[in-house]
Amino acid sequence: MAFPGTIPGVTGLGAVSALQPRWVRTRALLRWSALVLPSTVAAVCAAFAVLAGSWWAALPAVAATLVASGGAWWLRRSGLTRPPSWLPSAFLVAGCQLLLGVIPSLGLALSSTSGGGQALTGALSTAALACAVASCVLAHRANRSLTTPVVPELGATGLTLALAVRFALATPDLASARLDVEEDRLTWSARLHRGRGAGPRAEHVVRFTDLRDVVPTALPPRSTPLTWLRLPDGTALYAPPGPAVLVRTTSGDWMVPVHDALLVRNLVLTRRDRWARRVTAP
Repeated sequence: MAFPGTIPGVTGLGAVSALQPRWVRTRALLRWSALVLPSTVAAVCAAFAVLAGSWWAALPAVAATLVASGGAWWLRRSGLTRPPSWLPSAFLVAGCQLLLGVIPSLGLALSSTSGGGQALTGALSTAALACAVASCVLAHRANRSLTTPVVPELGATGLTLALAVRFALATPDLASARLDVEEDRLTWSARLHRGRGAGPRAEHVVRFTDLRDVVPTALPPRSTPLTWLRLPDGTALYAPPGPAVLVRTTSGDWMVPVHDALLVRNLVLTRRDRWARRVTAP
């Protein structure tokens, strides 16, 4: 399975020349993360089946192969434009391969071997675990290699970009927030993280059909905190003093506190212009 030679959906010679070195590195990392390492884990499961010496021992190897193939197929078909999903996808593939392939086939191999065979089985299981961990690490590195540092030229691509936003909480809760620049919309969201479950989450979506302008601004110090977003449970996320963008839409204006207002403006407007050209193209 081959990945494209240029970033999917990129428009403009300037963006191509600026981002091509990043894509070359990212493509190599993705090849290892989504193809080479999962295939190696499947091969280890096949080796366990040989050591076990029974036909049913091949079933976990088949499962590991199907999981690896499914992950690679998803990435090639629809995942290349969604860098934030590369790490979760790699984690899912690695976890399924370990649960459905490595652990069952390891048990069968250990019960059917002794001495040197068990030593080989232990070495192979260590290699499989290392491959699973490495695939997740490389997926994370692939995302960062392509999307950081953020530059306006990324707006000329079809990539979903997750930008950090600035916020503060009046409570000791753990929260996260981000601004997603997608192919045809902006989405800013925040959520609380509580224990092992998902906490309350809020988001706001602005489609490019409704977007009028993005204006950089600066939030001055205030005696009372400025509420940026409120979660369903009533928790308020506050916007600290500093850079922000004013997102002007057909239904009103929305403020988003960011780290570099001018960069976000240029990136979003570049993405909107790309969307407009694709919509009006014959």
